[in-house]
Amino acid sequence: MLTLFFIFHFAMKFSLFSAIALFAAAAIAQTNNTITDINGRARMLQEKPDLDDAEINRECHKQNGNYIPSLKAGQYATNAFHNCFRTIDQIYEFTDALVAQNPTLLSKFAISTTYKGATIYGYKLTKGHSQSLYFQAQLHAREWIAGSSILFSLASILDDVANKKPTAADEYDLYFVPVVNIDGFELTWNGTRFQRKNANEVDLNRNWPTPNENPNPHAQNSPRYPGPKPFSEPETAGINDWLETKRDEIQGYLDIHSWGGLILYAYGDNDEPLGGGFDEKFEVLARGLQSAMGEYKTGPANSLYFSYGSFPDYGNKG
Repeated sequence: MLTLFFIFHFAMKFSLFSAIALFAAAAIAQTNNTITDINGRARMLQEKPDLDDAEINRECHKQNGNYIPSLKAGQYATNAFHNCFRTIDQIYEFTDALVAQNPTLLSKFAISTTYKGATIYGYKLTKGHSQSLYFQAQLHAREWIAGSSILFSLASILDDVANKKPTAADEYDLYFVPVVNIDGFELTWNGTRFQRKNANEVDLNRNWPTPNENPNPHAQNSPRYPGPKPFSEPETAGINDWLETKRDEIQGYLDIHSWGGLILYAYGDNDEPLGGGFDEKFEVLARGLQSAMGEYKTGPANSLYFSYGSFPDYGNKG
């Protein structure tokens, strides 16, 4: 069974913990879905895959190809779409179908573009609230399960709305961006499975502004190369431009990764406390999620290692 790892980065301004917890519960449920049986055991990045993940999932697609005709409100999370990891075309086909079936609740919007000119799409789930939460995944191309968790969570929340169950959408509008690094993601499906950076070979989770410069900057051939300057990449620059128009509206951010069994919060580029009681609140939330998810460790992002130019620090300081 595949060992799945998530890093949850929280960059929050107010007390939004109950809504975040509802979303996280849906995301973690994805780890128990049949998708967990696709890849076999976990492996180190240095290992050559015994079988090509893309080919395994293309075979899975042949067995689970009828997901659009079978889409039904209240049953989105059990749809065959979730039985495989999906390509970007399949992801947009699925989410576009969700929009078509829920036109008053869900809408599609362009949030940015990629180095190669692809449009990065997001989805807004709204009940007309004045405040919102923002969720994104796959700044790192190879982290397929991160994007899948966003999609499963969106489907689960739509199901709960249809079945009149409580959701985070009862308190906030929700923005979902399932795949930021589309160019890199497509490379992972075409022979470069462990691609982390974008097509311009920049780590998109090091390309955000930070007041603390890395004393040991990464070289261009490093997997953590931050680019020549913050927002040098169209992916991050476009998301920043969009977020700047939503600063008063968006009350919290959740950035999902799959590096390790960790629940992390700011800061990553220094070991100073957040202050204002937020360190304690984050710890309470993190431990609550840890209790629900099992063997996960919690703490500030710098407890893993110092990271400069990451999205969570940008979101918290913005």
